[in-house]
Amino acid sequence: MDYNHITSFLDKFKIILFKKEETKNVVVKTISDEISHPVLDNSVKIKNGIISVEGSPILRSEILIHKKQILTKLKASLLGSNFLDII
Repeated sequence: MDYNHITSFLDKFKIILFKKEETKNVVVKTISDEISHPVLDNSVKIKNGIISVEGSPILRSEILIHKKQILTKLKASLLGSNFLDII
């Protein structure tokens, strides 16, 4: 029995998941570089172009201070991604 069609179908999902994970890694690195404070990978969630970061009030304030620079860098480094806001 030929299972190539199932393999190619599942490869599409693997590519989608890899792209989401890679995007999240770039977002975490960009935020960490901009605020000079490490941001944990599991504290960042991306949904519908909105980046939400969980953390201390000081961390969130620092991110909001640098929000414009972060969004600009993300737009330049992740072509095709449209991030609207960081909360």
